[in-house]
Amino acid sequence: MKKIALLLFLLSSDFAFGQVSYVPVTVAFPQIAVGGDPNGQNYVTLIQLVNNNSSSTTGHIALFSDSGAPLAVLFDGQGPQSTMDVPLDSGQTRQIQITLNGSIVTPGWMEITYSPSDALTTVVLQFRSGSTLLSEIGVDPAFDTLVATDIATETDTALNTGIAIANPDTMAAYVLVGLWDPNTGAALANTTVSLPPNGHTSRFLTELFPNVASIRQIRAKVSMDQCSSSACTSAGGNGFLATAVRLNGDQFTTIPVADRPPDGDQIRTFPQVAFGGPAGAINMTTVLYLTTNASTGVVAIADIFDDNGNPLAASANGAAPASSIPITVLGNRVTRVVLTGDGTLRSGWMRLTLPGRVHLITSAIFQTFRGPNLISEASVLESPQVTRGLIYVKSQPGLANIGIAFANPEPTFNVISLTLFNKAGFVAATQLVTVPPNGHLARFVTEIFPQIASVTDFDGALSLSSGISFSTVALRSTADKFATLPISANGMYRPAITAVRVPTTQRSPAQINFQIDCIDYDSDLATSASRSVSGTAYIDFGGSVGYDYGPVIIDGTQLANQPSGTLSGTFQPPNVTGTVPSGKQAVFYIYVVYSAGNQSNFVGVPVQL
Repeated sequence: MKKIALLLFLLSSDFAFGQVSYVPVTVAFPQIAVGGDPNGQNYVTLIQLVNNNSSSTTGHIALFSDSGAPLAVLFDGQGPQSTMDVPLDSGQTRQIQITLNGSIVTPGWMEITYSPSDALTTVVLQFRSGSTLLSEIGVDPAFDTLVATDIATETDTALNTGIAIANPDTMAAYVLVGLWDPNTGAALANTTVSLPPNGHTSRFLTELFPNVASIRQIRAKVSMDQCSSSACTSAGGNGFLATAVRLNGDQFTTIPVADRPPDGDQIRTFPQVAFGGPAGAINMTTVLYLTTNASTGVVAIADIFDDNGNPLAASANGAAPASSIPITVLGNRVTRVVLTGDGTLRSGWMRLTLPGRVHLITSAIFQTFRGPNLISEASVLESPQVTRGLIYVKSQPGLANIGIAFANPEPTFNVISLTLFNKAGFVAATQLVTVPPNGHLARFVTEIFPQIASVTDFDGALSLSSGISFSTVALRSTADKFATLPISANGMYRPAITAVRVPTTQRSPAQINFQIDCIDYDSDLATSASRSVSGTAYIDFGGSVGYDYGPVIIDGTQLANQPSGTLSGTFQPPNVTGTVPSGKQAVFYIYVVYSAGNQSNFVGVPVQL
């Protein structure tokens, strides 16, 4: 997405007095690919959308090539065109197929700008031979740019790692890509990637560092840092987008990329691990990659649990099976842990415990084999604990399905409420699942909701919620191929602000008296038991004065258990002191959040104090 700091957006806004403006939300995908030999190897990109708002919204899709020029493609066979507007009614789901005629594979990147509210967006990249699916990957959405990141990479005889970088800015961008010595943890080599405005590049590790002697058989940390110029002597710039793709034979999987934190959570959770199975049939392996910037390295303990919360033993790198596995990651290096089992396929979840809040980036790759032959890979980062989530669902008997895994790290039973919505946003079915303390549950959607197992083509969404936090991951199954899917931290039918009014203002102390009209199809923005509505308000004075913001608590009595209504409240900017000059013009912005955490859209209106 185009990174726009809130202040810059506010200062650039051009309002007519009394006009309500919706702050757009942009989501980006740093890698797509289309085209290729229609009778041989080719690529197709799928966009899956769920409008999880209580009002309609429109997404503006824009595609860019490596040069930054618009990339013209076919949307559901129509085009070629580089942009498309997609209106979505409240609750509606839609899948769009992006293709390109011709024998040349064309890479690029994509951004979707939503207004008045963003929608759950999933991108699946398919690698095909003719019409036969060879592999597919889920590409994680980016809601902000990166200034620095680190990933674990590996190359071998049939293994390589590709890195895709996109520049969502209107100015050129420069990224320093560094390769770190797997033996010493020192910098081994680096290269500067230059990107034109809206530009993109995707290159294998062996192409980025062709002169490193061991590059064709290496397991090493790769760092990416934003530079202020092509010389890359200092940090700067407006950030970049990135993802990585692992190619193992003809199987692709994404390596999710996260911003480089100074540290991280002490407890990390992987809600799904699987290993073992018959040697001559379907069997699985889970491969963990861990990398750190800490010069002294990191030690951790990996504990594995089964469905009932009991310890589950696995063999780590061929060692004797154990349910508690010590792991050491040396400074600026990568540790790989391969979890295998016996002739019985087992699954569970894993808790990684660190000595404190230290820098460690972890990911897991689920490998599926038929006998000794790899047939699929899917990769995930660790999953934070949540109390709600939303997933796009696609089910076709014998062809496509969605699997979901839950881990309950808590010491009590967790009852999770599941609501299945059809493509029009109506409730198709509901179900409760119970996960024991330290327990695990992994099911296909058609197992949880058997009534859709025979539906020829089911499109919809699955909402997850609980009063107790849980960890979850979703996998898309297409024939015998798997791809990870993002799970939105929001649920279905988020509240929508449709209008904002400021009847009166006060100059000393500064105060905004506001009214907001809301739609809330869940009728739980305010309830009889909880009538307070929380939110965040901003006041932008423009020019050199800038803006201020702070929390607001609104009396939601008028909207309690109602699908729509008007809320009234006041906002006193916490850092605006003294008397505001008479006639001072500003812009007032607000969003609200209901008790379970669903956030509304962000709406503004000009005011005069």
